Amino acid sequence: MPRPVSIQDDLILRAAREIFLEKGLEATTSEIAAKAGVSHGIIFKRFKTKQGLFQSAMREDSDWGGKIPLLLSSSVGKKDVETTLAELGSLFVEKFLIIIPMLMMSWSNRQEDLSPTEATAITGKERASRALQAVKTVAAYLQAENRLGRIRDTDFEVVAQAFIGALWHHAFLQVMLGSGKWDASKERRYVKRLVKSMWDGIGPLTKRARASGNAGNAR
Repeated sequence: MPRPVSIQDDLILRAAREIFLEKGLEATTSEIAAKAGVSHGIIFKRFKTKQGLFQSAMREDSDWGGKIPLLLSSSVGKKDVETTLAELGSLFVEKFLIIIPMLMMSWSNRQEDLSPTEATAITGKERASRALQAVKTVAAYLQAENRLGRIRDTDFEVVAQAFIGALWHHAFLQVMLGSGKWDASKERRYVKRLVKSMWDGIGPLTKRARASGNAGNAR
């Protein structure tokens, strides 16, 4: 019994993504077919052209975006905020280490049926929309924790943007200067350092700090 088309497509796209990231457009469809364990003809039946396969493989579609609101909504008022931010940060870095090489490959190769300007405008607008939504989701989580008195009041959208931006920059440096591979323990250490630095500014005031502030206001 033949494998369902959706499963077959997933195998082909996963193999294509790995080989394109390694070899660029010099990769052959024969190499991709061999890695996916399908016939060479199946690739052209499903994706028509090598360029079409490349564009499909380099798309960022996944259920990753759904994991963020699920993690945050289930953590509000329940899970330690620092722990939640560390889990969230690790999730972002892991995804960024995949996205960044894919973006670099996509930007360096002309998209089929679109001029470079049109292609950049479309993908750029979609990506900007996703990034903005991620910032707003994280900011809303921080705002909810603030209403519960678990963190201090501040500009949560700026904090969320700085947090995500720092994670993106870290992943970019790993891709450009390091191996670009996911090292779970190494990434967790970085994320914990980042969260600790943020926590000094948003964590709840200690009794000593509150007393010191009240004394200062009384002068």
